[in-house]
Amino acid sequence: MSSSVTEVPAFRRAWPVWCFGGALLACAWVAGLFVGGCQEGRHDLSARYTARVYPPAPQAPCVVALGTLRGAPPATKAQVELSMFLFGVEPPSPLAIANPTDLATRDDQLLICDNALSVVFRWDAASGELSEDRFHPSRDYPFAVDVAPNGDRLICDRGGVVRADATGNVYVEYAIEPRAFRPAGVLAVGDRVWVTNLAAHRIEVFDAASGKHLRLIGEHGRGPAQFALPRGLARTPDGNVCVVDVLNNRVQVLDQDGNWVRDIGRPGTAVGSFGRPRDVAVAPDGTIFVTDAFSQRVHAFAPDGEPLLAFGEPGSGAGELTLPNGIAVTTIAPQAEHELPPEMSPAYYVLVAEQLNRPGIRVYAWLGNYEPDRSTPSPPADWLVRLPDGKVGPAGPHWDAEGCTTCHEEDEGRFLPIATDEVNDVCLECHEEHEDTAWTHPVVDSEATGSGLQVPADWPLDDGQLVCLTCHEIKRQCSVNARRSDAGVKLLRRYDPLRTRSLCTTCHVDPDWTGSPHRQLDSEGQPNSESCLVCHKKEPEIPSDCVRRSEPKLREALRGCLTCHVRHWDYFPAEHVGRLVPPELRRSAKLPLAGDRIACYTCHNPHEGGLFPPGSELARRARSPAEAAYRLRADRPLLCLQCHEK
Repeated sequence: MSSSVTEVPAFRRAWPVWCFGGALLACAWVAGLFVGGCQEGRHDLSARYTARVYPPAPQAPCVVALGTLRGAPPATKAQVELSMFLFGVEPPSPLAIANPTDLATRDDQLLICDNALSVVFRWDAASGELSEDRFHPSRDYPFAVDVAPNGDRLICDRGGVVRADATGNVYVEYAIEPRAFRPAGVLAVGDRVWVTNLAAHRIEVFDAASGKHLRLIGEHGRGPAQFALPRGLARTPDGNVCVVDVLNNRVQVLDQDGNWVRDIGRPGTAVGSFGRPRDVAVAPDGTIFVTDAFSQRVHAFAPDGEPLLAFGEPGSGAGELTLPNGIAVTTIAPQAEHELPPEMSPAYYVLVAEQLNRPGIRVYAWLGNYEPDRSTPSPPADWLVRLPDGKVGPAGPHWDAEGCTTCHEEDEGRFLPIATDEVNDVCLECHEEHEDTAWTHPVVDSEATGSGLQVPADWPLDDGQLVCLTCHEIKRQCSVNARRSDAGVKLLRRYDPLRTRSLCTTCHVDPDWTGSPHRQLDSEGQPNSESCLVCHKKEPEIPSDCVRRSEPKLREALRGCLTCHVRHWDYFPAEHVGRLVPPELRRSAKLPLAGDRIACYTCHNPHEGGLFPPGSELARRARSPAEAAYRLRADRPLLCLQCHEK
């Protein structure tokens, strides 16, 4: 049977009951102090962790972080001292969440799997009481949970997957033998039970009542209804099922027959992009929420899969996340550390299991009314390339599995390889600008030998000279399932977004080699033209008054920074880089633009401090050391207010 909040497990019974008479009065006094202590502790937490709204100003708030649910607060110092005086021991530790892994909601209750304590907690949202769900036989380290329509519990633990009634009696087991079975998530889908199987990269389907294995969905792969470590599951209002596909960095939507409907999300670091998605929940209005351990955020999507926003980033106060895992949605207002401002009316609440930083359940109020940006501006000229057949298109043939004949000749259905000494001629038909000898690495008469240079043996050269394929790896985009990624957009070899200079230092092995285009001053404090020419076609003139009047003659005005840098997380779902700036803003713009569009250097100043006089337009930099470390041109939100109104 389920225990009540007053029923303390044996391992927590540490307070001897040997007091009579007057001690009972003391107990009442202690109880009164405990109430006051809870209020005092809550006040301290409110002072320590400030509430946070998402997205940040000047945008309209959509999410409000209300703090963390952990269970009863620990005893205060006064309570401990009084307990020691009266009974000689410290008061018992209250029920508290230690390492939550998964969540499930039904009516006004929240079920929480705590893997560290090997229990399933039940949180009553109305009363705020935390208790334990007991199972017979007991469960060993439960890590995933769902609630069936009739109130039964579906539990994943070390022993497998079972079904228990509301009293905790286990009466159905879901298992497959002798095939490999490593369950990760469980979900009631009509009269079936779906279980994600990490070992076989698929979904096992069981009869809910009998536990009989009926069939499987999917296989290992990257295509539709194929998986690489499937994990969390969630139902949508229209009867479909969302499946977290961890290593493919997406959420797949399937119908109840297992047919692929669509993908949600993609690999990357922007809003709506994942690095390691963990779990998914769907709200009554169809909004989809996905926890991502890599970006340390919750990503929200419209019912059709369009990204809305992300929230919970590290360092954001009461709602910050470090290792988010399970997620659930409830319409009942939980008791949390902070109260919602009276003028805000949430549609529902999003609950997230945080495992590392102040472990517990983060509570967010979802205000709703947040529409996705569905604008589709035409791609800027910098993103277009001229193809040999005269057509103009984005990204060239490298992202198109049907575009092989653009570069390769075909013989009886087989694509012929391109000889090393012919590579440059083929590439320069589209990328003719790279023939310019002003490039740092032109592919004409560019020797790849010399002191401090060591080109890997598997990087092709043409008689000791650089060719396009020396640095660019094209083959990894020749798969039917190849996806364009934010990382390594230039198809650079050995590209590591966390170590952006690793490509350069692969060949430049001299320890004294710097190679950073952002170090524009030499040892004597004079401009270093060699650094300038990494980004500029010609060494730019520095006006005496340091007021920007002409184009900087950049090699790639819009996407040049992404040759070395990976796109960072962006509050704006459609991303800022490449966005068209309205004429009225362009006329009054205080930030540099790439023609009529936003570039990386619009917000970031790529120039080294000291290159321009302090206080000049070209030297603008954030005052906050934390913001200046990212080379921002002003502190946030002042930077945002350059374009956005309050």
